[in-house]
Amino acid sequence: MFLFYLFYLFVLCRWPDSTIDRLKASKTIWPIPQIEQVFLPDFKIRSQINEYSFKSLGLICNGVFGKVYKVKKLNSSGDLYAMKVLEKSLIVYENGVQQVKNEVQIQSLCGHHPFIVNCPFFWQNRNQLFIVSEYIGGGELLKLLQKYGPLPEELCRVYFAELVVIIDFLHNAGVIYRDIKPENILLDDNGHLQLIDFGLSKWLPQGCRTSTICGTTQYMAPEVLQSEPYYSHAVDWWSAGVLLFQMLTNQVKFKNIKCLSNIFLI
Repeated sequence: MFLFYLFYLFVLCRWPDSTIDRLKASKTIWPIPQIEQVFLPDFKIRSQINEYSFKSLGLICNGVFGKVYKVKKLNSSGDLYAMKVLEKSLIVYENGVQQVKNEVQIQSLCGHHPFIVNCPFFWQNRNQLFIVSEYIGGGELLKLLQKYGPLPEELCRVYFAELVVIIDFLHNAGVIYRDIKPENILLDDNGHLQLIDFGLSKWLPQGCRTSTICGTTQYMAPEVLQSEPYYSHAVDWWSAGVLLFQMLTNQVKFKNIKCLSNIFLI
């Protein structure tokens, strides 16, 4: 036993410190699972704010990758938020990892704008992603159109002016939105527009083009519908024009696929 102890001391003294450090590290650092690693660094694994920091007040809507809940932040003055809970397995299966990364990057960086909903918190656990945005209680612009029909021209001017301000801000920030529609525009307590859902947004510097076919059919620009190889920020202006028409008439110019053939006559 004594000889073994001497041999141990001899070997330990001759090993470089760097070797010992590597051995210690190999015993204490666990590899991050791939399902968590792919969403880093945007979605932190351990965050001071997590799903247990909020109380659910009910379901708001269902989405492609998950659900959105109205929640109240605990240990605060009762601030309300909208919590989007996304299933990682669906996101990975649909090849949407970069899409959700773009969403939180763009919304968190552009959320200081008065007409854009901010998302101050986002994180992940083993199976889900969480994106927490400010809660806007005025409802969707779509609901307003469904309830009252065509809006007064003066109100349409105000709403369209605010939409122009939003789009111009995003484009100057190097963002193409690609999903302008009344479902993605909320009204705050003062009646002003609030843009939400940056799921199809993308970083795109001014003067550059992209090629992904995405958006909502009735609001998509002709160059997107025709599957042209590349399109620019101009597609957002087309969608804004369609929305203005809808606000004035309470009609969508192209209600179905058969009507889309008319778009190429414009």
